[in-house]
Amino acid sequence: MSKGQYWLLRYFKPICLVMLVVSLIGFNLILSNALHLKVHSAGQQLTKQVYELQLNAPLNQKTLSVLAQSNGFMLAPESSSLHFKNIIKPQLEVFSYKTLNLGLYHSPVWIMESYLFILLNLVIVGAAISLYRWGSAANFRQLKHRSRHHKPTKLTSSISNLNVVKNVESEELASLYAAAEQYHSLFVLVSWECKFDKNTDLETSFKVFILKGIPEIKKVAVKLINPDKLTIMLYNVPIAELDRYTERLHKIIFNVCQSHQKNTTRKHVKLGACNFRLGADQSKVLQIAQSALTLSKNSMLLHRHRLALSKSQEVLFCNEQVINNIKKNKFMLSFQPVFDLISGDIIQHEALIRVRHDMHGLLAAQYFINQVESKDDALILDKAVLSQILTLVMAEKSPLSVSINMHPKNWLNDKFWSWLTMQMDKLNLSCQLQFEMSESFFCNNKNALANTLNIIKKHRSNIIIDNVKTSENIPLLIHCEEVIGLKLSYELVHLVNEKSHNQKCIKEIVNAGKMLNLPVYAVGVETQKELIMLTKLGVAGAQGFYFSEPLQELTQAVFH
Repeated sequence: MSKGQYWLLRYFKPICLVMLVVSLIGFNLILSNALHLKVHSAGQQLTKQVYELQLNAPLNQKTLSVLAQSNGFMLAPESSSLHFKNIIKPQLEVFSYKTLNLGLYHSPVWIMESYLFILLNLVIVGAAISLYRWGSAANFRQLKHRSRHHKPTKLTSSISNLNVVKNVESEELASLYAAAEQYHSLFVLVSWECKFDKNTDLETSFKVFILKGIPEIKKVAVKLINPDKLTIMLYNVPIAELDRYTERLHKIIFNVCQSHQKNTTRKHVKLGACNFRLGADQSKVLQIAQSALTLSKNSMLLHRHRLALSKSQEVLFCNEQVINNIKKNKFMLSFQPVFDLISGDIIQHEALIRVRHDMHGLLAAQYFINQVESKDDALILDKAVLSQILTLVMAEKSPLSVSINMHPKNWLNDKFWSWLTMQMDKLNLSCQLQFEMSESFFCNNKNALANTLNIIKKHRSNIIIDNVKTSENIPLLIHCEEVIGLKLSYELVHLVNEKSHNQKCIKEIVNAGKMLNLPVYAVGVETQKELIMLTKLGVAGAQGFYFSEPLQELTQAVFH
């Protein structure tokens, strides 16, 4: 592409916009002047008519007034609205014919002929839009044609051979920092509770429906494992569209099942997916997909799950590995800031643990937390995390709060709270710790948590209710002074700009929170469109990769 073509592409839209504005201004000035000449001519004709009729103004006021009104004039200005008196103020103009001078008032020409202004302006704007689209299409076709015949230089050829995908640790970060579009393969396991006719070729039927439902994906593999389980492989799926394709696949399978058995509902079709890069270990892909399918089967609301296979996901810690690495201090904390959506200030940080693995580096909690099952191991995990956070809070004084996601088993563990009470008494903290508790756990254990809530209140700490999915249980918080905020579930936030049901749920949660003076925060915000929609819905703050990845510098991350 030449330099001239580049500047044409870059400034094509603003040039067209400027030309349209200038054209509209010039046209309206010319039209206004022409209409004013028309009014002046009408005034002259009226003055001539009055002269010839020899109307005496004092004696024939009523006749003169009727004659003026019939020609669009007034003998005296009419009172206009206070709001628009300076805009639509009647204009006085003196018309002369021989010895007669007649002063008449008339409305501004743009009001008298408003329909004409509107019609002609719409015609011009419509013509400009059509011309712009035609010119833009022709321009880009020409540039595309030239680029096809343009031979790449040695430099561009050498760059194209580099595998830049290997340098990106996370697909989300890659899309966040505008890396080139990447593609993954999507392996899907589907199970259903539906009876098909024995003569139906399920593999062929499902493949045909998938190809019809997703025509842009050219390469699809379908294999029936048993009468109620199917594997699907989609190749070259854009990373940004993985969730959308997972949703579309679930819908296609559901429609096929429902066409064979009318009473089939969405909960009867469960789907687990794993996206991966070329060359990944297939056994690990299968393992991850099976885990995703298990999550779907265990959920009453979410009938499809997708898990990614990346460098940090190719292995799952066993319980013994997790605890041994915690004991050896082979872990670190990172902190994800929560931003106020009005002021843009950081209002708190969420502490995230990363456990070090000899082969795979730092692994996030979601890949090993389910392996920590015993009460004693959960105690070791949270004591290690809290000890490090308490040290940081005392080392660096700051008004910012640090929120902590504890293991569910420790919320009702008297031994843990006895230890934490001793630590907090010793350090004399001042309202800097917040504990995050899932909505479902709070509702299921509200009465049993009375002692825990008293300890938190005594030490001037607070609670954030996490993973909120509906407004149904928010009224239960009316007497819980320790609760100071709500965090939406990731499922509600993800692609909220495209899902009207999610928008409705969030609006209800925000309204219910306002009744109790509880701000609502969003997690996992990845795109600007999500952020704009969340702001419109009244969400107070948000965190996610759109703002910042988790910060690794511990003291600087939390306190500076």
